[in-house]
Amino acid sequence: MLPAGLSVLSAADADITRLRLLDDALRQDVPGSEGWRWDAEQFRAETFGPFFDPATYLVAVDRASGEYAGLVRIWRNRAGPRLGLIATRAQYRRRGIARALLGQAFAVLAARGDTSVASEVDDTNVASVSLLTGLGARRYGGNAELIRRQPGRSAPGGSEERRPSAGP
Repeated sequence: MLPAGLSVLSAADADITRLRLLDDALRQDVPGSEGWRWDAEQFRAETFGPFFDPATYLVAVDRASGEYAGLVRIWRNRAGPRLGLIATRAQYRRRGIARALLGQAFAVLAARGDTSVASEVDDTNVASVSLLTGLGARRYGGNAELIRRQPGRSAPGGSEERRPSAGP
């Protein structure tokens, strides 16, 4: 549940320019993405391309100011759901927003029968590693794997299933 004063908006309903600027701002804190800036048309094509899922690409909005506070982006690619980004603006951090956004997106995936979400997190991104491992992600090699199971359900085939990482 999001903290008081915030609401959730699907990226499909968001202002595309404000969403792009939020993405640009959030990427400045992602190791290896510093200085990244989207071109408006490239952002539109990438965001609303074949892997876009309006139910799992969510934006937290500050109701008082209208500011976009953070986002979760889970792509629906051929290998299965892939967490593309979970992040909040600096002034909104440490309030449980990222965890709440992930919870809402994971609930959608669980209702669809998805049992895992692939993700990659740079080891130097301590906050993201802590968030995902706190939700049950397993680290293997240089990666952390997050598999969220519904009670009484197992992965297809009855065993742990690892999906290869793939682009969005």
